[in-house]
Amino acid sequence: MKTSKPVVLSGASKQKSKFSLSPMAEMDEEYDENIDAHAPKHRSMRNGKDTNKPERQVTMTEVKGSGLGSKQASLYLSRNASLIRTGTRDSRRTGKNTENDTSSYLGDSGSEKSSKSAFIQREFTFTGYDIMADVDPDTRKPQKSEDQTKEDENVQCYIASCKLLGITPVNYLTRHINDKQLVMRSHPLGYKGTRAVCVALVKNTLVECIDFEDNDIGVDGAVCLVEMLKENSSIQEVRIAENMIGTRGAYAFAELMKDGKTIHTLDISGSGLKDSDAKYIAEIIEFNTHIKILNISHNELGENGAFDVARAIAINDTLQELDMSWNHIRGKGALAVAIGMQKNVVLKALNLSWNGFGKEGAAGIGRALEENRTLLSLDISNNRFGADSVGFILKGLQNNDGLKTLKIGQNPFSPEIALTILRTIEESEKCVLTHLDLSDVVVRTDFLEKWDEIKRKREMPLRIIFGAVVKSTNIPMKDPNGIDWRDPVVRMFKYMQDQGYRVIDLLKRLDKDRSFSVDRQEFKNGLMAENIPLTESQLDDVIDRLDADGDGEVDLGAFRKILKRADQRGKRIPEEDACQNEENACTDESWGN
Repeated sequence: MKTSKPVVLSGASKQKSKFSLSPMAEMDEEYDENIDAHAPKHRSMRNGKDTNKPERQVTMTEVKGSGLGSKQASLYLSRNASLIRTGTRDSRRTGKNTENDTSSYLGDSGSEKSSKSAFIQREFTFTGYDIMADVDPDTRKPQKSEDQTKEDENVQCYIASCKLLGITPVNYLTRHINDKQLVMRSHPLGYKGTRAVCVALVKNTLVECIDFEDNDIGVDGAVCLVEMLKENSSIQEVRIAENMIGTRGAYAFAELMKDGKTIHTLDISGSGLKDSDAKYIAEIIEFNTHIKILNISHNELGENGAFDVARAIAINDTLQELDMSWNHIRGKGALAVAIGMQKNVVLKALNLSWNGFGKEGAAGIGRALEENRTLLSLDISNNRFGADSVGFILKGLQNNDGLKTLKIGQNPFSPEIALTILRTIEESEKCVLTHLDLSDVVVRTDFLEKWDEIKRKREMPLRIIFGAVVKSTNIPMKDPNGIDWRDPVVRMFKYMQDQGYRVIDLLKRLDKDRSFSVDRQEFKNGLMAENIPLTESQLDDVIDRLDADGDGEVDLGAFRKILKRADQRGKRIPEEDACQNEENACTDESWGN
């Protein structure tokens, strides 16, 4: 049913209409009748006379003189001055006035008056405030919810803390201090900045994750974080990588986690932790029953520290992801980590890349793969696995029915070894590998053909990443720069390559008294104990060439001179063990570590 618009009668009509008038129209009707009798001059001006002059604003006295009360006069003036626009909608749009438009909005035509009154009513109600209702608009600000109040309190707390510490608040933190995941990386917060944030987070129940990677937190900042986490029970994910928290910071976090703190993710990679700090990491793994993800990569954990961590891994039943990459774990330490991996029953992802496990570590990993059934992802890239190391890993892979991802790239593998790995996957009935990473390993075209064959036969997909591809050939090509295996020095370097030793590693193993050099007899006895495939006379020849200055000592400089002379004579020595790629790392300081 359509609603009829109010009909406004002209001022000339003296009889009452059978239609009801709107309150504003009635006021206009009454004022029109009075203005005809008392203000003819004003009426004539509104009817179009003297239209070139601007219309004068009607005063309060004139309106009250027409018979209206004070309230009605005020309402009329406010309405007439701010809301009423003379003329039809078309004339205002075009900017041109017609004869009817210049007439009074209460003219003689009833139809014109009706349309204009309706238009006036629309203009009036557009403001959303009915001036006929004697009620003031509600200008009060809406009340804040409880959550909004808490957010404001957290922001003000951070600003006040910065003021007390004499530092400038970080604008990013004032806007994100209440985010569920508070992430701010590579900003030099320092100790005071970290302390100000910690004060604001003590009672903050909105933040669940903090990521302050590379913010120069330091040791004191790490202690402040621990004090805050003792009071805050909402934060369950802590990432403070590359902040050099040191020994004191590691100890503080170990004490926090031993108290049963419900933190499930902890990233303290790049914290400057030494081999002796591994015991604190072991305590976190061993005593906390909530930790699920732990990242301790890019530190300086060595063989002794690896024993502590491995012991904790073996008995932990909650940790699911562990990253130990970019440390100094080799030899016996690598074997210990492999044994811990073998005994663990919940670990799903393990990253051991960039450590240097060598042959001894490869044997331990192979045995671990044979028994472990829960591990889904294993990264052992760049661990100096040679041709004699990969066999242990492949044996374990053949008998493993759980591993999905294996990353073994950036090791000194030939195209033949890469093809052997692929054939092992094809022949194994248990292997369920779906992702194989052979980054930087050169493969031949026959490798690609074998991969296509496996994809056709195998039900599950197999994705492989590899290095350059060379054309397969059955004709052996003679390498003009081939290695002369008759040279005992070259044979020694080949042995070091097969064992996964760097020059610095071999010297550290032989230097029992930590004098940064090895005497002739000490060097010879050490090589014989390593079962190096050289006769005693060949060993004497090697030592004579290394001790060219005749001081009876063999040091790192002697190895470098040998390599330099071999290069000048055009002889080739296995590149993986040549220390020219390690000159920056082979320092007296690293030897001492």
